[in-house]
This record gives sequence, structure tokens and C-alpha cells, in this order.
Amino acid sequence: MAESTSSPSAAPQTPSKPQPLVMQIVVRRDLLDMEGWGVGPLMAQVAHATSAVLHETRERPETQEYLAELKEMRKVVMQTANQTSIERLASLLAASDPPVPHHLWVEQPENVPTCLALAPNRRENKIKKALDKTKCRLF
Repeated sequence: MAESTSSPSAAPQTPSKPQPLVMQIVVRRDLLDMEGWGVGPLMAQVAHATSAVLHETRERPETQEYLAELKEMRKVVMQTANQTSIERLASLLAASDPPVPHHLWVEQPENVPTCLALAPNRRENKIKKALDKTKCRLF
């Protein structure tokens, strides 16, 4: 009878599970600290930006997959220093090849950029780099 010569490296490999989908939501910290906005109004800005990007990207497979798994939704709320940094983040995302889908919410009638929401994504390297370059941190 022949002996089995199987080794651990010959075992069948299971495909790796893809990185889970996540939405990053970036809020201007200065609105809370220096401009006197309350937590409630800032939460409304988060809701506006998130709703807008989900609506704008509703045909993307990633958005459809994200919305199909209501109990698996992941969001990360981050902060950035001020208007300059949130506008720079929007520019970096738009300049990526291909552009990273996002929505920069601009509160009206004040015309003040307040919050940026990224469409559901798998934390691609270009997203991490843009968030790092603009010093985004957990809120």
C-alpha cells in the first residue's frame, strides 16, 4: 500500500475573503471647536453627505452590495482640521485615476463645506493615502 505524501503546503487553498466594504465620513473639527456648531447640526451634515453619496453612486456594484447587507454596514467617522483640509481631500480624491466617488456636502445658504462622505469602498491604498495626506483621524 502506498503511503500518502501530502504536505501542509499541498492542501487546497481557500480563496481569501475580500476586504469588507466601508464608508469613511470626514467632518470638519473646527466647526465644533471654533465655529460654535453643536453636535446635532454636525450630525445632520454627516447624514446629508452620506445620503448624497449613496444616492449619487446607487448604480455602482459596491454601493448596491453595501446596501444589500444592512446588518453588515461599516462606517468610520473621521475628523479633519478645517475647510482647507477637507477641500484638499476632495481634490485628491477627484484627481485619483480613476476618481474616488465621494460627496463634499456644502451647507447652504452659507456656502460652507462641512462634511465629506466616500462611497462604499474596500479601503484601497489611494484612499488611505488621501486620508493620511490631509491628516484625517478618528473623530
